[in-house]
Amino acid sequence: MISRHTAILAAFVLASAALAQQPQSESLLDPLRWGVVYDVPATKNVKLEADVPYLRDSKGKLAIDVYTPPDLKRGDKRPAVVFLNTIGDAPAPAPKVKSWGIYRTWPRLVAAHGLVGVSMECDSTRVQDCLVTLFDFLEKHGAEHGIDGTRLGVYAASANVTGASEYLFGDKFAPSILAAVLYYGAPPPQTPRRDLPVLFVVAQSDVPRMVNELGQLWPRVIEKQAPWSLVFGSDMPHAFDAFSDTDDARRLVVQAIAFWKSHLDPMPKQPWEPDPARAIVAALFGNDSRKAAQLLEDWVASHPNDKDSFAALGRARAEIGNYRAAGDAYERALALGDASPGTLAGLGMIRAGQQRWKDATDLLERAVAAGADNSLVLGNLGHAQLMLGRNEDGVRSYERALEVGIPPGPQTRGTAYYNLACGYAKLGKADSAFEKLGKAIDEGFGDRRTLEDDSDLASLRADPRFAQLVARFANR
Repeated sequence: MISRHTAILAAFVLASAALAQQPQSESLLDPLRWGVVYDVPATKNVKLEADVPYLRDSKGKLAIDVYTPPDLKRGDKRPAVVFLNTIGDAPAPAPKVKSWGIYRTWPRLVAAHGLVGVSMECDSTRVQDCLVTLFDFLEKHGAEHGIDGTRLGVYAASANVTGASEYLFGDKFAPSILAAVLYYGAPPPQTPRRDLPVLFVVAQSDVPRMVNELGQLWPRVIEKQAPWSLVFGSDMPHAFDAFSDTDDARRLVVQAIAFWKSHLDPMPKQPWEPDPARAIVAALFGNDSRKAAQLLEDWVASHPNDKDSFAALGRARAEIGNYRAAGDAYERALALGDASPGTLAGLGMIRAGQQRWKDATDLLERAVAAGADNSLVLGNLGHAQLMLGRNEDGVRSYERALEVGIPPGPQTRGTAYYNLACGYAKLGKADSAFEKLGKAIDEGFGDRRTLEDDSDLASLRADPRFAQLVARFANR
C-alpha cells in the first residue's frame, strides 16, 4: 500500500515533471511564463552572466545563470541565493527549468536586493551529485563570478523541496549554506538540522493533501530545537509567488528576501563591548541555571554588596541541586537587606529540605506575608508547620495551597492531600481526615505502607472507614 506521504510527494513530482516536459508555449495560460509577483526598479539594472559551466564530464555539461547586483564592482563578492532545481531538466524541446519565468525573475529580484541570484541546470538521473558538485563549484570558483561561496542561501519550491530536503538534511550538506527557504512543498521527513535556519511556507490550497505530515513536522522541529520559521499562507494557492497577484503574496516574497538577508549579510559590529551582566540575565531568562550559576560566581566576587546578584545565585544553585551553597547565597542576600518574597521563599524551602523546621516556618511565613502566595510556598509552609506540631496553622496553609492550585499528581496534589489528612487526624477531625485521604488516593497516592504505619493517623485506624481506604489499594 502506498503511504499518504509518498502519495503527496508523487503528486508534487508528477505535476512539476509534467510542466518540465512541456515545450515552450505562447499561451498566456502557460504557467511557465509567469514570474515572481513582486518587482522593484533595480531589477532592470541587474547583470546576467548566463550559462556558466559548473559540471563537465562524459555525460555532458551543466551550467548556472548568475544574476549580480547593479552595484557589484569587479573583484567584489556577495552572498548568493541558489534556486534549486531537483526535478531535473527534460530533453529539448522542453525548456530548461532555469528558463522558466519564476526561475528567471526570482534570482533577478534577489540581485536587486544586493545578493547574487543563481539558477541551475540539473541532470534528473543524478540530482544529488549535481547539488554536491554545484556547491563545491561555488565554494571554489564563486569569487570569479562575484559570489561569496562561504555565505549561501537556497530556495526550493513545490516538487523541488523533496530533492532539496534530501540534500539539505543529509550527510553531504555544504556548510556554506546558511539559510533555506522552502515554498509550498511536502514537509521534509528527515530530521531538521540545528545548524540550518529554515523558512517553511505552506500554501493553504496544499493543506488537504498533507495535513497529517504538517501536524508531525512542528513537534520534530521542537524536539530537535531547530531554527525554523513556519509560515501559513492563508488563501494562497500552490505557486503563489508566481500566480497570486496580491499584496499578501508579495508580503510572503518580501519575508523570504528578508530571511535570506538576515542570515547571509554580515551583521554590523555593535558600538558596545559584551557585558557580563547581560549574559547573566540571558542565562536566567533562558532557564540555563548551570550557566547562570557559573557566571554569577564571578559576578558576586567583584560585586560583593549586590544583594540581587546573591539572590539570583541562590536561585540558580538551588535549581541545579546545590542546596547548601544556595542557602549560603540566600543568607548573604538577606544580610545585605534583601527581604523580597523570592529570597525568603527560596531560603525557606531549602531549610525545609534540611528539616530545619523552625527556620523554614519563619522564612516561609515572612515570604507569604510579603506576597509569595503560591501553592509551592504554601505547601512547604504547611508541611513545616505540621512538623512543628502547629497543626491548625499547617491545615490552614495546606487548604490555601490547594485553593491556589497545586498541580495534579501523586507527588504533588496527592501528597498534599495526604499531609492535610494527617493534620486533620491530629486535630481529631476524623471526617475531614478521611475525606482528604480519599482525595489523596484519587490523585494517585500509592504508599500503602505509610498509610498503615503513619503515627499521625493512629486515631483513625479503629474506624471501619480506614480498612475501606486500605482496600482501595488492592483494587487499583
